[in-house]
Amino acid sequence: MIVFIEHLYLFGLAMAKDRLSGKLAVILHADVVGSTSLVQQDEQKAHQRIQDSFGRFGDTISTYHGQVRELRGDALLAEFERASDAVCAALAFQLSQLEYNADLDDDIRPQLRVGIALGEVIIADNTITGAGVVLAQRLEQKADAGGLCITPAIREALPRRLPFELQNLGEQDLKGFDEAIGVYRVVLQPGAMIPPPEGYRDGGRAGSWRNNMAVIVAAVVTLFGVTAYGFLSWSPQEAEVPEAAAEILQERPSIAVLPFDNMSDDPEQEYFADGITDDLTTDLSRISGLFVVARNSAFAYKGRSVDLRTVAADDRRRKWGPYVG
Repeated sequence: MIVFIEHLYLFGLAMAKDRLSGKLAVILHADVVGSTSLVQQDEQKAHQRIQDSFGRFGDTISTYHGQVRELRGDALLAEFERASDAVCAALAFQLSQLEYNADLDDDIRPQLRVGIALGEVIIADNTITGAGVVLAQRLEQKADAGGLCITPAIREALPRRLPFELQNLGEQDLKGFDEAIGVYRVVLQPGAMIPPPEGYRDGGRAGSWRNNMAVIVAAVVTLFGVTAYGFLSWSPQEAEVPEAAAEILQERPSIAVLPFDNMSDDPEQEYFADGITDDLTTDLSRISGLFVVARNSAFAYKGRSVDLRTVAADDRRRKWGPYVG
């Protein structure tokens, strides 16, 4: 039965991907600071070092389960499934770039700034376009040389266990966007180490949640069923929801991935339980037409015995705000 559920879940993901031309993705955009000045000093040497830097960045991106989508002159564009992988890859590369530049005996030292955003994108012929790409590019322009900036959505998706300092730069006016957007600078905590790729943590003892797909998919199906029950048992007519909003509500089911409990006797495995919740939330958010409660909102229930009808009611308030009492 569990095997059947796993295949049904994967089949649903494949169908959703084939049916839609766009998807929700974590986008990383990197740019070389002052590339024109570097080229003016020595065109051949600057080009070689920029390409070498992008090559090493591409290797780091692949290590953290990302994919380089485009490499254009002094800019790189990559896609990730998870916000944590993108941020870890960016910080890991920036640290290695400091060491790379320190060994050079001249001033042709490529420094990159990076922006990471979550947004809708369209991928065709290995070319990626969309609002998510533009937003990541605009964020990158707000970063310092050797720095990283992210959106509030990426900040919310990052697990709390990661050793990062998130510095709020406030709402910024970004070219091409009508409203100001919150920007956060990300730096590694003093003395901390960047977490290794998910599949290699603790030498693979815990591994990726996909190694435990059968159990997890069963949990997802259970969670979806319970949340869907709360959703379907409520009629839009119970609240004064506008007609257009009611139609959207009927088309978009909701799901909340509640925090998993650490059932082992080892308190150090708490990160693994939280990691499962994070990964499921991120993967489910990529399914178009499905409203997924953000991880920070779901973690508000961690360690609590809560009535699932209360979770469903809280979910409706998050979606509709003043329309639902």
